Amino acid sequence: MWQKYIDGQYRQPSGPIGRWIGGKMARQHQPENRWTVDLLDVQPTDHILEIGFGPGIAVEAVTSRATNGLVAGIDFSQTMVAAARKRTAAAVHAGKVDLRHGDAAHLPFADNTFDKAFSIHSIYFWPDPAAVLAGIQRVLKPAGLLILTVLPKVKWNPDNPDLAGTPECKPYSGDELKALLTAAGFHDLKIEADTNPAAPSNYSVMGHK
Repeated sequence: MWQKYIDGQYRQPSGPIGRWIGGKMARQHQPENRWTVDLLDVQPTDHILEIGFGPGIAVEAVTSRATNGLVAGIDFSQTMVAAARKRTAAAVHAGKVDLRHGDAAHLPFADNTFDKAFSIHSIYFWPDPAAVLAGIQRVLKPAGLLILTVLPKVKWNPDNPDLAGTPECKPYSGDELKALLTAAGFHDLKIEADTNPAAPSNYSVMGHK
């Protein structure tokens, strides 16, 4: 029961526990945030979307590079939306950051809007990843880039990867993510993995619309 509650909080942080989890995520996930932002190769005029932005660490970093662009995001947690908007308040006020509360399976953005999209440690909690990926495909511009950064399934429970995860939190292998991306219409797929064993979540599956 406790594990189910904690998994639910990681999926949709709320209240005091949610704020504590948001702070914990901000501290713990610095390496994969930096890793993913570097892979995005952000250009000054890029329009970039993050799915499941949490406390807004990556949004803040991307915004500092997309100086004449737009950074948008959607998150299922009102608590995290508030935290991320507070973190990027000046950019929100200037219209350079657009952070919304909502369901990743129903993206409230127009077709062909974004040059790049990314998600860090979020896909585990998507009830219907195919629907989310189809939506990302829709809002990306032609040839737009998608990056999914995860802790690969083999590293969740190295002794028995098939027992990794819970009903509320589903880990994936790189091959499983590539299959999902292929089914959603992405191509030119590749996996980027950090060779540093101290950074197991510096692992990204990338594809283009």
